[in-house]
Amino acid sequence: MSATPRLMRRAGIALTALALASTAAACSAGGDAGSAGGSTLTIDTSFVVKSLDPGHVYEATGNTAVHAMYDTLLTFHGSDMTKPQPDLATSYQASADAKTFTFHLRKDATFGNGDKLTADDVVFSLNRLRNLKASPSVTVANLTATKTDAYTVVVHAAKADPNVPVILTQPYTGIVNAKLVKEKGGTDGADAAKTDSAQKYLDGTSAGSGPYLLDSFDASSQLVLKANPKYWGAKPKFSRVVLRNMDVQNQKLTMSRTKGAELALDLSGTMLEGLPKTLQQSSADDTFYFLTLNADPKISKTTSNPAFVQAVRAAIDYTGVAKLFGGNASPAAGVVPPAFPGALPASEAQHQDLAKAKQLLADAGLHDPSVKLMYPSITYRGVDLGTIATKVQGDVKKAGIKLVLDPQPLTSFLNAQQSGKVAMRFSPQSLNYPVAASLVNNLAPGQGTAATTGWTVARADKAVVAAGKKVQQTLDPAAQQRALQDWQRLLNQHSPYIPMAYNSGVVVASPALSGAVYAPAGWQVDIAAVGTK
Repeated sequence: MSATPRLMRRAGIALTALALASTAAACSAGGDAGSAGGSTLTIDTSFVVKSLDPGHVYEATGNTAVHAMYDTLLTFHGSDMTKPQPDLATSYQASADAKTFTFHLRKDATFGNGDKLTADDVVFSLNRLRNLKASPSVTVANLTATKTDAYTVVVHAAKADPNVPVILTQPYTGIVNAKLVKEKGGTDGADAAKTDSAQKYLDGTSAGSGPYLLDSFDASSQLVLKANPKYWGAKPKFSRVVLRNMDVQNQKLTMSRTKGAELALDLSGTMLEGLPKTLQQSSADDTFYFLTLNADPKISKTTSNPAFVQAVRAAIDYTGVAKLFGGNASPAAGVVPPAFPGALPASEAQHQDLAKAKQLLADAGLHDPSVKLMYPSITYRGVDLGTIATKVQGDVKKAGIKLVLDPQPLTSFLNAQQSGKVAMRFSPQSLNYPVAASLVNNLAPGQGTAATTGWTVARADKAVVAAGKKVQQTLDPAAQQRALQDWQRLLNQHSPYIPMAYNSGVVVASPALSGAVYAPAGWQVDIAAVGTK
């Protein structure tokens, strides 16, 4: 990975240790972007944002903006997710039992209003996040922050969790000015979910120490950032950043004509076809697309039959499915996308075997099985999911399986999925935070997605259950990645999940920009790292 400006200005600090497109008016070439050497950077994206309060932010657009406004203890640079890097913490130590993490803060960080950032602000921010019990709070539900002095913070995990440093890179762990937020009704008390009233204030201004401050925010049209004059690090290249709410068709049209300093964040898959070759593209395979087949015989005797699952698995043309996602996609080997440590090698990608599929059905006495396949009727990352579902329908038909396509509006799909009564469904899936082991918390028998698929511990193969526990109990990162690979191989044999393809998030940038790197870390692109060549 090439060094970004943000990476370079922090070099030398040692460490120890599903979007829906909104429509905006079509824009003329370049929009209000300045020239590549000017002071305004324009970012076109389909807005997915509910709040800019770090304690509440959870969606893609909000995460991208909050990452620019609020520093975190640690961070990632560019697309490299291998190890958290220093941000507000210059170093940290983790205890051997992965329950205690001691962070040493830099002493020159100040908030946008000039107040010094100390351990009190970190303790307040992290405990407020947990006690707000908002969408991102579940990730830190087992964490408690205390201080030992003005520049040392200890984060305690109620149970062993070697991924705490990764969690503390996420925008929702951004550090707020405790004094200011308290004045505006904020609290980190145990009753914060009922008594904190600072969200409205934080949706209209910023109380962070990051390279940018919030200038204005209209959730329907645009979000404007301005450079923080009191930022402790090197000043960002652009003094003003405008995030515009724009659907993917207009993003493509605008980027095709742009002559300014401009990015697009939602062009992926086939939407990349036909763009001028002068535009830059940065991507990472951070999403997988998979089928889930309900394991509860009360929901479906067909999909709960392991032989049927394996027959579907053998009938799919994985290479053909990947081609439908465009040039950045690839056939899936497991549930961990290639962007993250712990992914299976490409050599283990699954392959179509129609003879095996037919034999599995015959051996199980399944004659002309028919199942309804539900999926969200949306275009995601430039690809109509109906196209993928139709391809799968055609593949399995060759083995004698009939799929009845059941497209649903996104909200209806999510509600039906949550009910646990869907026999078979298809959807994209990303990680809650950039560490692959977090998938175990969601996909293991009895957990989130598994529970909506009828896959209980009692119905699961004992080896799969044991392999998932081994991932969670393995604290050494390298050993955990090997355990993840073993777990995925067992999932491919015994689970109700069929991962089909990996696809990429993509940043498309105008030719004169530098540092416009796609980040599979939750914030898509580090705005402050974008400069000019």
